[in-house]
Amino acid sequence: MKKIIILILGVVFLISCGSGDKQAQLKKLEAQRDALDTEIAQLKAEIQDKNGSQENGKIAYVDMEAVKPAMFRHFIQVQGTVESDSNIFVPAQASGVVKKIYVKEGDAVSKGRLLAELDGAVYESSIAELENSLQLAKTIFERQKRLWDKKIGSEIQFLQAKTNKEGLEKKLTTMREQYRMTKIIAPISGTVDEVAIKEGEAAAAGFGAVRIVQLSALKIKAKLSENYISQVNAGDTVEVLIPVIDLKFRQVVKAVSQVIDPQNRTFDIELKVSQMKQAVKPNMLAVLTINNYSNSRALTVPVNSLQKTGSDYFLFTARQNADSANGHWVVERREVSPGEYQGNRIEIVNGLKAGEHVVTFGYQDLADGQTVMLSSR
Repeated sequence: MKKIIILILGVVFLISCGSGDKQAQLKKLEAQRDALDTEIAQLKAEIQDKNGSQENGKIAYVDMEAVKPAMFRHFIQVQGTVESDSNIFVPAQASGVVKKIYVKEGDAVSKGRLLAELDGAVYESSIAELENSLQLAKTIFERQKRLWDKKIGSEIQFLQAKTNKEGLEKKLTTMREQYRMTKIIAPISGTVDEVAIKEGEAAAAGFGAVRIVQLSALKIKAKLSENYISQVNAGDTVEVLIPVIDLKFRQVVKAVSQVIDPQNRTFDIELKVSQMKQAVKPNMLAVLTINNYSNSRALTVPVNSLQKTGSDYFLFTARQNADSANGHWVVERREVSPGEYQGNRIEIVNGLKAGEHVVTFGYQDLADGQTVMLSSR
């Protein structure tokens, strides 16, 4: 029995000794783990400091371009209309029924040509009657004059004959002028563009009857915003597009109005159309492209790289990290003053120097002083 008790105590002792060894081993491993965690954290901090990353240890990849002086031109586009200095809707000068039309659309006419005439039968009859009366009055006047020269007859008879003759002459002149107003005459040479009357229909005095256009005297007129009045001058060259006939040509500005329209705050410009552009017709739409600004040494950047906060504009420039040999760059948030833009480029007039690098892709989430690398895309 005594031996059994001793054996049991020995087993318990052995078990207790084995348990103590495992606890010691566990403590040792835990100490090693804590040391490794400390070392790992230290390495992460060193890597983060080395790479200059400020976002969970990740490197930002960007594209950039060097800023170089280059020619920059800004253009404005405006719509205009082809007009004619000699675009005349010849009216009927008297009211009446249209008797005859002598021209049709497209006919070339010369100044003074008879275009159409109204029914003037009443005037013709009155003229014939007055001519007969005037003939008699002239005969009576001549006889009275001969008698009066010989002191025969009374002065009253002579004066009455003279007055009657002169009155009929004036009436005849008036009637002939009224009859002439039944004729529609071309006031200029040109091409018949429209005939607005028909034979047998009534024409009203003062209303257009036949339109005549001189295609050799075409011009283009357009309205520009008052913002450009100091940027567009007579003699400037303009690119003209007539969309309906797909015709492009260059023309010089002939005149620039110096008066602002108070209703729409615009001013007029005018261009002549060369006589060689025979396909151009009045009232056609014209699109004018005007170079209103040029700079032969402009500093430009992509429009999308320029950002705005409030009323301030900024972009990110980049300089290579001199302390790093792995191609890292450091970005700087730079406030700038933009100028004109054309297409996808915008001029920077202040805040940027030639030779500096501007971030053109990947700039959205950058922060001032952040380290970046060039994208390999």
